[in-house]
Amino acid sequence: MSKGFPADVIRKVIARRDEIRKRLLKWGSENYRPYSWRSNRTPYSVLISEILLKRTTATAAAEVYEKFLARYPNIQALANAKKEDLEGILIRIGYHKRRADILLEIARYLLEKHKGQIPAKKEELLRIPYIGPYTANAILALGYGIPSAMVDSNVQRIISRLFSKTLTKKTSNAIQAVADLLAPKKDNVRYNYALLDLGALVCRYDMPRCSKCPLQDVCDYCQEKHT
Repeated sequence: MSKGFPADVIRKVIARRDEIRKRLLKWGSENYRPYSWRSNRTPYSVLISEILLKRTTATAAAEVYEKFLARYPNIQALANAKKEDLEGILIRIGYHKRRADILLEIARYLLEKHKGQIPAKKEELLRIPYIGPYTANAILALGYGIPSAMVDSNVQRIISRLFSKTLTKKTSNAIQAVADLLAPKKDNVRYNYALLDLGALVCRYDMPRCSKCPLQDVCDYCQEKHT
């Protein structure tokens, strides 16, 4: 937890933690989305998938993911890529010129600073250009098997709703602190995928499907909505 995080908030989160974990893992096993980047994961493949998924849909990213890895299987190959060749692959998912620049800058940084290896420490991951807390935690959790809490906009929304009465200030730091407290060490990957899938399929931004949510009776937002 973040230093100085209110003790009463910690107690309220812990009180619901086991139930939230149990229900999410069960729901996730029944609603798992089998994207290609979710199998045979490496730190490199996780990094690439997260860059491909930015500002596009999972369906679009899936169309280029395997082709991209076949063409650029490691940091060395990516660092030596021609920008126009990268753009040719990325054009199908949009944002291709900027995405190509980002991938090249990341690869060249890793080649220069880490001999082409992706570090397994969060503080080092955060020094990589364009890598923020979510991508860093994704690489740790999914690529290295180091339990971490992955908080993207979907997960931020879920936690904000789950604890809407508890969290008076829903800052990114507060949300991450709660996510860190909730995330289990065991089944961490399955738990993170369940949260991501719940945000995409059920706890949506515009029309949340509370009646379909496994967390509805432990969610402040859902309880307020139906009272």
